[in-house]
Amino acid sequence: MDRRRHTRLSVEVAATYRAATGRYRTGFVTQISATGCRLAEGEGSLATGERIELNLGPVGPLPATVRWCAHHDAGVEFDMPLESAIVGYFTAYCPRAA
Repeated sequence: MDRRRHTRLSVEVAATYRAATGRYRTGFVTQISATGCRLAEGEGSLATGERIELNLGPVGPLPATVRWCAHHDAGVEFDMPLESAIVGYFTAYCPRAA
């Protein structure tokens, strides 16, 4: 059973993020919804429950919490949901490459 409140849409958005005491790192958001995203981060440095600040292209910083980690991917929940126009922007102008 899928427990998500919002459908995640496929995108490819360059992102930067950092934990509370760390330096900025780079990654890609590969799925996005109003309440969260899937972050592909090459270093595998995030941990479940960790607080981060996430920048999605020109949007951010977005305070968020890491909800799960697997390999070099992390599920991130935003503190405040994104406006539908922001999600629409990313899905319309930053679709995932086929």
